[in-house]
Amino acid sequence: MTMTSMKAKIVRVRIEEGKTGLFYATSPDLKGLLVAEPNLDELDKAIPKSIVDLFAASDLHVVVTKAEDGEDDLTPWVAVPAVVAKAAMEAAR
Repeated sequence: MTMTSMKAKIVRVRIEEGKTGLFYATSPDLKGLLVAEPNLDELDKAIPKSIVDLFAASDLHVVVTKAEDGEDDLTPWVAVPAVVAKAAMEAAR
């Protein structure tokens, strides 16, 4: 794992309501992110799983959490490498 992959990454997510009533999440920061759910609560639950899955496809295991509200129409999520999160948790003990 390179040092670059050891840093947390911000993934800005754009949420839009489609014409059929579904809500969609995409990201200018994470190629391939496309999540669709019937309501915002379900979308909010599906976004971190999709981010985890996309990073895992590149063999990078991350822990994902929502950050404070962003600017404009983009909501920031933070993807922290699992090894970094684990080390931080152990250091906090």
